[in-house]
Amino acid sequence: MKRICLIALAIVVVASMVVFGWAEPASARTKIQLDFATFWPAGDFQAAVGHKTWMKTISDRVMAETTDYEIAWTEFYGVHPAKLLDGVEAGTYSVGTSGPGYSPGVFPLWAGPEYPGEAYRRNAYTMSLTIQALHDQMPELQAQFAPTKMKLMHFWSTGPGYFLMVPGKDIRTQADFSGKTIRAANPASVATVEALGAKPLFAPMSVALERFQAKLIDGILCPTDTPKGFGLGAYVRHVISAPFSYHFVFFKVMNRAAYDRLPASVKKIFDEVNAVWPAYYGQLRTWGEADGLEYMKKLQGYSYFDPRAENPAEYTKWVGATTGLIDKWIGNDAKKKAVWNKFLELDKYYNTTPQYSTWKHSWPTQPAPPTGKK
Repeated sequence: MKRICLIALAIVVVASMVVFGWAEPASARTKIQLDFATFWPAGDFQAAVGHKTWMKTISDRVMAETTDYEIAWTEFYGVHPAKLLDGVEAGTYSVGTSGPGYSPGVFPLWAGPEYPGEAYRRNAYTMSLTIQALHDQMPELQAQFAPTKMKLMHFWSTGPGYFLMVPGKDIRTQADFSGKTIRAANPASVATVEALGAKPLFAPMSVALERFQAKLIDGILCPTDTPKGFGLGAYVRHVISAPFSYHFVFFKVMNRAAYDRLPASVKKIFDEVNAVWPAYYGQLRTWGEADGLEYMKKLQGYSYFDPRAENPAEYTKWVGATTGLIDKWIGNDAKKKAVWNKFLELDKYYNTTPQYSTWKHSWPTQPAPPTGKK
């Protein structure tokens, strides 16, 4: 009798655990462990907000929309951009962020949109939309990833370029470029710096920072988020607006085998999030570049020069000094010419169509991230 009572009690306890949610689930979720690597420092907004939000959005959706899986991310920051791509191809990292300009020759057709030229390049939002559409509409560019072991997630881009110079090395005329060493992030920027009369330093940001510290470099051609995000605010003070001069393309890629191993339901979430992320990253970068400029305004010795507004004739000289660079890159190559023409077409579309051209960044409020849900 005592045994029967104990069995009955056990049944009641187990039933209560199920009813009230105390029992273990019938089957635990399978944990999908993924690594995310980027060259940005952990404290930069692109990593601390943008990349983390991308990872969290995917993880949250996998938890909410599947019953069998969960994503666990391991994050690596400050990775050398060229080594980063090698790591993604080798499977050392599952996902990574880099850009064609960091690996010259690997994605040769992608060099074109980074050259100076008569493009609008209004802000990182329109520039990101332009670059993603350029890829989507040109099979020649899509084919650039075919020989690799990487699956493209999405593209995005910086906003317009600026020369950020150290104290005493300000630039007001083209003659002022002479004798100065300026860091350039991609081959197009190297050509631009040379055409304007300065000496380019083609090196990763870590090397540039060492040169700034040693007072062996006078400036950098880049967007305005870098003084805050990369620590350049310890060195640069003069901001010279030069939108024609700069464009840098970014992409997020995944090891192809790692992507292929994902369950279909998880792949679908990745694909939906990636589809809306170029616009979000573009808006976030526009915010971040405005935030970086506000940061610089508080630095002692800060100055700002917009030659388009303050000395249009001089600005025309700068543009004129670089006009032949894109023609030199194109040469007699029909594919390169097609890429450049399509880039100009899309750049005009996104910068003159009201839905995009009238968009305003939300600084100091960060843009709200999308979920990708349809």
